[in-house]
Amino acid sequence: MIKINLLPYEQRPITRTPLPHVISLMILAGTLFFMLQTYMQLNVELAGVNQQIAKQEAALELLKETVKKYEELEKQKKQLQTMVATIQIILKDRTIWSEHLYKITTLTPDNIWYKRLRLTTRRFTEEIPAVDAKGNPVMDKITGRQKMEKKQITRPILEISGYAIDDESGLSSTATLATNTTSDPEFSKNFVLYTADTTDTEFDGYPVRGFVFEYLIS
Repeated sequence: MIKINLLPYEQRPITRTPLPHVISLMILAGTLFFMLQTYMQLNVELAGVNQQIAKQEAALELLKETVKKYEELEKQKKQLQTMVATIQIILKDRTIWSEHLYKITTLTPDNIWYKRLRLTTRRFTEEIPAVDAKGNPVMDKITGRQKMEKKQITRPILEISGYAIDDESGLSSTATLATNTTSDPEFSKNFVLYTADTTDTEFDGYPVRGFVFEYLIS
């Protein structure tokens, strides 16, 4: 049987192809697959980052103990440096030190007993001429003079301590010792009395005057 469609062309039903829908579904499926793959990859990378963070945290915990030991070693290092500086002073010239000790005995009054003679160090803040990194003097543009800067300097100290009683005339033996050591040209050239501390105390039940003299070593 022959069928004749008498409808105008613009009103005739159009048979549409499913190809665009198929393509759209394929693009959607591809997009979803790509997003799923990216999500899985990001999860793997995130797990790796978390693992690295855990390792770094564990390493930091170990470093805390290392830092503590380092700080303790730094403290011991400073103490050893002070000891080495003192030893170097002692070993610099043994003959001279023996002469200095002998000189102290000749300057010591009869009524003094020494408890300890030792070398130690003390830090002082002193003003010294300023220099640049190359060792050239830093000049003040206004005054034209070399600038001065404050610097911490470690200086050796001779500490003498002991006990004393007044002599037969009632004079203080510690005052006599201070006078002898500061007025003697040979001794005062190398040792300058820096501090003198005296206290009234007892020694074997007898009243005495304890003293501690500190001399800056020139």
